[in-house]
Amino acid sequence: METLFQSEHPPKTMELERADDGRLRLVITLKKLGQETILEYFLDEDDANGLAKALSQ
Repeated sequence: METLFQSEHPPKTMELERADDGRLRLVITLKKLGQETILEYFLDEDDANGLAKALSQ
């Protein structure tokens, strides 16, 4: 996977990656109290366009 964007604000990390098949993958990680929680979202074209629009405002 190719990392397109990464933002790290401990204990949280957010990454946007492009998978080998071209899909976008958003990963949010929280490391706290000895636990690690990872949330993973594969974005379809509508999701990616909506997110881009929201972030450009």
